[in-house]
Amino acid sequence: MSDRVRINLANPAELLELPGIGPEQVRAILKFRAEHGPIQDANQLAKVLGGWPGAEAMWERVEFDPAETTSPEAPGA
Repeated sequence: MSDRVRINLANPAELLELPGIGPEQVRAILKFRAEHGPIQDANQLAKVLGGWPGAEAMWERVEFDPAETTSPEAPGA
């Protein structure tokens, strides 16, 4: 099992595994993803978290891979 967390695919329980992330930060991440799509990089994640710098250990575990396993748009959408 990888100790990395794919920020754009992680469920709430997986996000809570990140050092220093609590329920409030999880809600902010989920809200952003629902409204704007994938989080692109560390700068964008910091903004989503309200400028909160986060623990260095958290940044070492976050991956910003695209959410390739999400459903594609319906044909003709």
